[in-house]
Amino acid sequence: MNTYLTLKALHVLSAMVVLGTGIGIAWYTLRGWLSGDLQVFRWISRETVAADWIFTSSAIVTLLGSAAGMLAINPGWLQQPWLQMAIALTGAVFLLWLPVVFLQYRLRLHAHEASEREIHRAMKIWCTLGAIAFPLMIAIVYLMVVKPGI
Repeated sequence: MNTYLTLKALHVLSAMVVLGTGIGIAWYTLRGWLSGDLQVFRWISRETVAADWIFTSSAIVTLLGSAAGMLAINPGWLQQPWLQMAIALTGAVFLLWLPVVFLQYRLRLHAHEASEREIHRAMKIWCTLGAIAFPLMIAIVYLMVVKPGI
């Protein structure tokens, strides 16, 4: 397998991990919160912070590294409108993801302090950011697969 195909495979796999862990973390965090059981939410909030560092962060590094590698091989692709849009959307998702990570730390802290008001407030923001980021991630996948002539 040549270098480009190796990078492309890494790129696709890391995108799958980012999307999959994002959905999984969102599902379990939301379910833990809606359970009303503070013990469950404490455990889930600890685990989601760990999962984000172990899976999401490492997949993002791989995703960006593989993208940089593919662009080093084919720098002319930067002129493609679909790729410019995908890069812009990726930047937007990253800007949404950073506060989500911060909020997950706050949720973990508030869950151990039994601060239900703060948990509710942080979860509302967390859900809003996720609701914005998820469709953007789907749009990025669409752009990368279809490569429309925007």
